[in-house]
Amino acid sequence: MFIICTPTTIKIGSNRPRVSKNPVSEAITAAAPGCQITLQSGKYSGFTLGFKNGSPRNSRSKGGLPGRPITITGVGDVWIRPGQGIQDTISVNQQTKNGYFTFKNLKIEPGNRAAIFFFILNGGQTHDGFKFIDCHILGSWNHALNKGKKSKWGLWGHSMKNFEFRGTRGKARVENIQQEHGFYIQNAQGPILIENVQAARLGRTFCQFTARAKDGPVGIGSITVRNCDVSDIGLFKDDNYKGGSAFTFAGRLTGDILVENNRYRAGFNPQLARLTRKGAPYGTGALVCWTAGEKVKNRKVTLRNNDFEFAPGCGDRPLVSIGGCDQVLITGNNRFVSGGKQPALALDPLKGGPGSPPISQRNGRVHLSSTTVVSGRTEFNGRKITDNKLAALQSTPASPKPQSKRLKR
Repeated sequence: MFIICTPTTIKIGSNRPRVSKNPVSEAITAAAPGCQITLQSGKYSGFTLGFKNGSPRNSRSKGGLPGRPITITGVGDVWIRPGQGIQDTISVNQQTKNGYFTFKNLKIEPGNRAAIFFFILNGGQTHDGFKFIDCHILGSWNHALNKGKKSKWGLWGHSMKNFEFRGTRGKARVENIQQEHGFYIQNAQGPILIENVQAARLGRTFCQFTARAKDGPVGIGSITVRNCDVSDIGLFKDDNYKGGSAFTFAGRLTGDILVENNRYRAGFNPQLARLTRKGAPYGTGALVCWTAGEKVKNRKVTLRNNDFEFAPGCGDRPLVSIGGCDQVLITGNNRFVSGGKQPALALDPLKGGPGSPPISQRNGRVHLSSTTVVSGRTEFNGRKITDNKLAALQSTPASPKPQSKRLKR
């Protein structure tokens, strides 16, 4: 089945076009698995999925199937806008079970809360198979002037599984979010992929992954953040411009975490570099892995071929800080450039000075490739790393030695 929409009409299959006030939600309701929905250029109202209500914005579609998603594709310049007083431009619940949607080539303007919001689930439910390909989240808050249209998150999601947000024809953009994170994903229940995204001028982090016990089950499934180009985060004035590190992984994440081929820059834009609290340098950190007070450590984090750099004098914490992980692999050609005073790399950082307890449980096996370029201090347990310890980390194999298996007789 093919469905064609304009901002005011819908055409289902071979039927004649007819007027519709909510063509996107109406098209999704009519679509079967494998259906292709085309949105012609223009501005469309936001919509909801999976709620038990009679709102004309809501579709109670069951969605697609694995290998046969419902695909919604914008042709030309297609905007999805929240409408007056709407919290979330696109919001998803599982009051009526749904999944396997692919959205392509859309520009999504955040509502007062989020551009895309996946509601909290329990009882083993998941938001399964949602993919955003060549989509952009474009806020309009001006941090330098501290004015514009308010927004809280780019994307907020709970219990997500088989999720993708990626650019294929160029960088997908996430920009100008006022208060908090570009991506805030809690208690993921399956693979997560964020790839080929360009993000700038965000209130808190670019991406934050948590799995707090009070919020739900442990995080399972791999998390991959790859080929992203990020600059200037942590800009929300009400956080004193200190809203976390750009890439944040915070406890009970039991799948493999891969951070690969990403770039982060902070402090090189003079209009933004003045945004900091009194007496503190501009900027926060590039990446942090920790347990955030949880008892379960993260399983494994791999950093490969990343390039993180702060301008001279910038950064109020370690550029890269890693604790609370069973395995840490820093491989390939990473480049970590501190702004000067803070460490470029801190392994098992402490809560205070030497002798204080660690911020998180200590890491397990750590490999630090000799090809890693570190401009600035490297610390281990709160002290400058010794040559012997550095040599030991570099000699630790990147992969565990496979155990020999006895043949059954």
